[in-house]
Amino acid sequence: MANKYRKNNQTVLEVIIIGLFKALWFLISLPFKKIKFGRQKSGLSVEEKNYIVAKRLELEKMIRSENHLELRHVLMEADKLVDHTLKLKGFSGETFADRLRSAESSIPKELYNDIWQGHKVRNQIAHEQEFSPPAGGRELSNASEKLLNYIKFI
Repeated sequence: MANKYRKNNQTVLEVIIIGLFKALWFLISLPFKKIKFGRQKSGLSVEEKNYIVAKRLELEKMIRSENHLELRHVLMEADKLVDHTLKLKGFSGETFADRLRSAESSIPKELYNDIWQGHKVRNQIAHEQEFSPPAGGRELSNASEKLLNYIKFI
């Protein structure tokens, strides 16, 4: 009868040995796991998040400008900042568009569409030959704000 209970109950020594083997296995397998210590749930470290927020605030101040060249610069920088954030968050792809597509399921639909609209305006400006803004200052500001709204979301 004592053996019947012995099968289900482990001795303290057995528990310690099993615990040591589990700890050893964890340490051996750790380099093969993609665990990043010191990161938040969003995939960004505190330093990275602080940089992104500081850059966003800097760009938001510049959005109020009346100068078309400065507004173009803000739009380009906002697009780069969103792209940088997507890379840091681990979304795959070779281009901004590829990374944004891979992030689609983790971004609310309206925000996702706004980011696309902002990126399209950026592409119009980036690929034009001469400086004749296809968009007025307000459209440039709106496109920049749409991109920067993603930074508020993170």
